[in-house]
Amino acid sequence: EQESSFVEITELQFTTDKMELGEAVTKSFETSVKCNGTIVPLPNGMAKVSVPVNGIIKSINCYDGQSVEKNQLLLEITGNEIIDLQKEFAEASASFNRLKNEYERIKTLYEEKVTSEKEYILAKTDFITSKAMYNGLKLKVEAIGLSVSKIENGEFYSSYSIKSPIKGQISNLKANIGNYIDSQTELLEIINPNMFQIKLSVFASDISNLKIGQAVRYRSLNSNDYQLASISSIGVAVDNETKSIECYAKLKSNQHANPLANEYVESFIVTKTYEAHAIPSDAIIKTESGYAVLVLEKK
Repeated sequence: EQESSFVEITELQFTTDKMELGEAVTKSFETSVKCNGTIVPLPNGMAKVSVPVNGIIKSINCYDGQSVEKNQLLLEITGNEIIDLQKEFAEASASFNRLKNEYERIKTLYEEKVTSEKEYILAKTDFITSKAMYNGLKLKVEAIGLSVSKIENGEFYSSYSIKSPIKGQISNLKANIGNYIDSQTELLEIINPNMFQIKLSVFASDISNLKIGQAVRYRSLNSNDYQLASISSIGVAVDNETKSIECYAKLKSNQHANPLANEYVESFIVTKTYEAHAIPSDAIIKTESGYAVLVLEKK
């Protein structure tokens, strides 16, 4: 019986093994750089809130996870410090107005050569010093949202408000009613989830392949679906601890994933795309001499 040089497969074998016939097709392939990534907010997308003037927490009008708008009331702060600040400002205002009138009077006399230059310089110095103190305290009062004119008229506030500097969600709220808070204490964070980006740690050997605008595929550890981003900035310095360079990628706004701040993501930066003939990986057979593909000669 004559031997065949072909691999022969019966119809029963073909059906039982669920084999299929197909053709090589043109597919797009990518060359990519794998790197570690972390979801972080943009600089304007995160705010740490503290008190400008020391005091005691009078009321709390927010909670962890709450969505807030810019300038929304968060906390009320009271205490002796806010009273003392208003008292100092009212006194500085009265002194400033008195010395201003005195300076203008002496200036007129000096111009008319009625008073001495020494007296004029002394009045001018006192006026400038008083003006500097008045303006400094005025800026402090305005920074905490109090009315300058009311305080100058003797109407004092018993407390002041802390308002949200940005739109976002409350995080890490560390406040209780009655707590004494100083300006060094961080009360809470506000993070805007619509202003997230990816911080990528790229090794120096791969940095030459990166360009602004290149696509980034990323996914969190608890997801099988990759999301898209694009390179927005490329670092120029190597971190001495990680021996990597920090780069940043902008997230695509039309995606359905809900990233979390400081979340680790597996990332691939697409550095090159090209087309090639391809077949399904199931069509590749591993043999003793290497890999092979069955090609149909005849039925």
